[in-house]
Amino acid sequence: MELPIRQTVLDQAKAKRIYVFHEKSSLDHYRAQAYVVRCVDDRFFRVYKNYLKVGGINRLDSKTPAGGAKVFSSPIKKGDRDYNIRELELSIRLHHVNRVMLFTHHDCGAYGGFAAFDNDHDKEFKFHSKEHEKAAKYILARFPELIVETYFVDEHGIVRTSQ
Repeated sequence: MELPIRQTVLDQAKAKRIYVFHEKSSLDHYRAQAYVVRCVDDRFFRVYKNYLKVGGINRLDSKTPAGGAKVFSSPIKKGDRDYNIRELELSIRLHHVNRVMLFTHHDCGAYGGFAAFDNDHDKEFKFHSKEHEKAAKYILARFPELIVETYFVDEHGIVRTSQ
């Protein structure tokens, strides 16, 4: 299949744009239905994407730091948490987000992988549930008006860990 490539010349700037892919994007301003934080690990992307789709969430502000919600509960560096709080603040201000969805997943390298939990599914799940509580508490202390939901993803699907 050949990609729809088209060369465009902008006369006023005399800049030449050579598109490697051509598809129109909407420039309409939007309200984000959720601010979603998930891990960069691609193994669980399909189930995550389908869950949002089934839930009717198609306008979102998405972040994918290693460890997902870890950036709020137990960041590797303090600056990681500060940066992500600023990003959330911008989403609230610019896209009027009022719902935050935080995800972590099974066998996450940022948490040391499954081996860090002695390959024990219950131990891993309990740990992640506590991490979710810490992350939600941190966000709600700063933005009490938000709805914060937490989720754990494994090879069988997604479990909601918050009320």
